[in-house]
Amino acid sequence: MVKNPDATSKLEARTDIHPLSGIRVLAFTHYAAGPIAAQYLGSLGAEVIKIEAPTGDFQRSGIKESTAPDDAPSPYFLGMNRNQRSLSIDLKRPEARSVIRKLISPADVILENFRPGVLERMGLGNKEIISEHPGLIYCSIAAYDPAGPSKNKPGQDLIIQALSGIASLGGPAGGPPIPAGAYVVDTYTASQAVIGIQAALRHRDQTGRGQWVRVDMISCALHLLASESTYFLNAQTPPTRARHAISHVCNGAPYGIYATVDGAVALVAHAASLPDIAVALGVADQIVPLLEGKGALTNRDQIAACLSNEIRQLTTDEVISGLSPTGALLAPVRSVGQALADPDVARDLIREVNHTYGGSYRVAVEPVKFTDSPLVFDRPAPALGEHSIEVLREAGVGADDIKSLISTGAVRVPATSLARDS
Repeated sequence: MVKNPDATSKLEARTDIHPLSGIRVLAFTHYAAGPIAAQYLGSLGAEVIKIEAPTGDFQRSGIKESTAPDDAPSPYFLGMNRNQRSLSIDLKRPEARSVIRKLISPADVILENFRPGVLERMGLGNKEIISEHPGLIYCSIAAYDPAGPSKNKPGQDLIIQALSGIASLGGPAGGPPIPAGAYVVDTYTASQAVIGIQAALRHRDQTGRGQWVRVDMISCALHLLASESTYFLNAQTPPTRARHAISHVCNGAPYGIYATVDGAVALVAHAASLPDIAVALGVADQIVPLLEGKGALTNRDQIAACLSNEIRQLTTDEVISGLSPTGALLAPVRSVGQALADPDVARDLIREVNHTYGGSYRVAVEPVKFTDSPLVFDRPAPALGEHSIEVLREAGVGADDIKSLISTGAVRVPATSLARDS
């Protein structure tokens, strides 16, 4: 390890060295949180092998347009499984598990998001594997702590949003709660897994020991609500949702989303700016009397309703130009497509892909930017079993054994691979 960071300036810059170069990951992952974490590790330079059943990850075809062909891959899969190779193998077969054990020997990390107990029943659980390979990092992602009392309960992003309270924070009072319109818990959980794995690798550098890293969605969801959780734990009166526009249970007016003639606008301002906002909208006589004391919070519904009545009569541009001089922060509410079309975003975040699996498409990559070790972007999401043969060869599996594994259905490869290797 280089002790003096300044010494690196004397070394010739190399673009083939990445933060996790030399780290090998076996990813027993499917659906969302696991693949997102595996992809991020691959983007940081790790060599990632995705272990899939011959039927494939459900997400390969799980979410796509109704008009898409049946055999077309899901954009969700294409966007969550880059920078990894696919080994399609039936873990229920003893001969397949023998192959997996050959792959584990040189691995640094196992990442899995199966239900607790699934890999244990196959002899691939954390206790058994770490006892055989004490330097291995074994990371388990689950809905609930896989070592806790609720480990066997099923869970999924929306279910965890409901159980964690995230869903309870959205939507106007008097109506049903509205959850986040994205798989926020899956993505945040994946990020925590990546952090945990890197910390465990650093710990191994110092001690030589591997360990079991546990990341569960319910804990991650509540950590995502770190500020709100602390508020709820200490508030004398639990906060509630507002009836008009206000977009956060703990905030006062004007913090929220307001409809306009041609869309909607986000409005953020301190309570001290409300008199100027009211003057700009011509409603000072209605709003200023409501601001006495902590009125921006206690009277937020009345204030937001008054603001809404005026703002909905204006275009988004009129609202932004009219209220910006007050010091308020404003932004139009864009669609995801509009946000992705922003040139400031697209230049670093959006990449073009052309691959036999999925054809030509675009993806949004990880947001971290390095000056010396750019993220890896060299493997599009793989076809099912696209790399089965090469991974087996690297593991020392002989040609005859590979043919036998394929012929018995223990290993799956694309037809093109069979033709190429016949």
